[in-house]
Amino acid sequence: MPRLTSDVRWREAPFTGSRAITEHLTWGQVLVERDMRRMPPGTAYNVTVPVLIPEGVGLADVCSAVGALASRFEALRTRFPRHDGHLVQEVVATGAVPIAVWSDDGPPGEFAAGARDLDEQLEATAFDHERDFPVRVLVCVHHEVPRALVLCISHLVTDLQSSRLAARVLSELLAARATGAPDPDVPEMVQPADLAVFERSARGRTVSAAAVAHLRRQLTAVPLDNFAAVRPVAPAEPRFWRGVVDSAVSGPALGMLAERYRTSTATVALAVTAALLGSVAGTDRCALLLVTGNRTTAPLRASVGTLTQHMPAVVDLTGPNFSDLVRHCWGTAMRAFRHGRFDPVDGWAALDEVTRERGAEPEIRSFFNDMRGGQDQEIPEPAESEFRWTERRAAGSSFFMELGDVLHAPGRLRWTLLADTTLLPPDTIRAVLFGVDRLLVRLLDTDLLLSEVARAAGLPGGVVAAG
Repeated sequence: MPRLTSDVRWREAPFTGSRAITEHLTWGQVLVERDMRRMPPGTAYNVTVPVLIPEGVGLADVCSAVGALASRFEALRTRFPRHDGHLVQEVVATGAVPIAVWSDDGPPGEFAAGARDLDEQLEATAFDHERDFPVRVLVCVHHEVPRALVLCISHLVTDLQSSRLAARVLSELLAARATGAPDPDVPEMVQPADLAVFERSARGRTVSAAAVAHLRRQLTAVPLDNFAAVRPVAPAEPRFWRGVVDSAVSGPALGMLAERYRTSTATVALAVTAALLGSVAGTDRCALLLVTGNRTTAPLRASVGTLTQHMPAVVDLTGPNFSDLVRHCWGTAMRAFRHGRFDPVDGWAALDEVTRERGAEPEIRSFFNDMRGGQDQEIPEPAESEFRWTERRAAGSSFFMELGDVLHAPGRLRWTLLADTTLLPPDTIRAVLFGVDRLLVRLLDTDLLLSEVARAAGLPGGVVAAG
């Protein structure tokens, strides 16, 4: 059990699944396991999701709902031992999920702050994947009433979309207990062990081969360095900084532009990101690693697992107009998403081959990730965008832009940029994040030449490298 700074009582949520099975790792699990091996020992790689507890639901009901969740999704009752020297996924039929119960009788503000602190501690506590089940729960009790819980899951078994799905299903299970209704029907889904079987089948190998061929073409075509035109400066300390802007403008603006261009908001967001990257890097051609969700069927969308992978995409910034970039980004993204599933071992081999052929590793240090949950958005009240620094660390990516929802603020969107301060000093990171809304607002008025993006976004003249 993790050691938490506040006093908690530990309980268990028993589960009973339909089978026990041992299988090879899925492609997604192989990717995450490699990431975890590259982290310092003991580093946690988890995600936490809050879930409100309905009125009338007691601790026994919470334990029952958590047990039902683990019974449904085999990923949540999987351990990862070694068999014959190889890591495998071992699904257990029966067991129990650990639940920490924290009680507080202080004012609501203190209660919320204490819950947030425990959430962070839970997320920062690594799982022993050979012995632990990859999920734990914190129940927060205020004045003897369970108010909310925190679902903590290892990234080895769930990506962000799966974690959100697990939280949504748990919320439905709790709601059923609040009303005395039966649990919701279980839709058809793909369990990770079955996915591993498919991936090793002839059909799975065909899917992977086609995707790796696309990967190789992209690695051959991408620039060797997005920032070749930028003269590095002395780094900040530590070197990699992450800034965040919460925007009330981006959601409505992306929606209106998507209607204008007859495309998706994700495509417009990708085009905005690429245009800003091109402006600060002084290039008319860049590479972005796109995060592919790989949920192309209803059973996959109902599944909990590690399905996301990365595919590099070449973005042509010659335009000449922003509308041309949007059309280009749509085709580029669709090809990436169509080829988003592949055996990472074969993918790493392709990267090594192309690196030898080109004499240097291609550009795979810049990312774009649209993490929005896809729920209906309310139109938020007008408000100034809010900027803050959230992280400073010694290692990271050259440029990693993420777009996500703002929890408990419907309609607002969160833009996050992690960057190398030798390439994008802190003032530039801040300018790029504020530049998103400025650029979107200008685009609502008129189509822009891509050469006008930096000025429209309000980027200072010294930011744009000479191209």
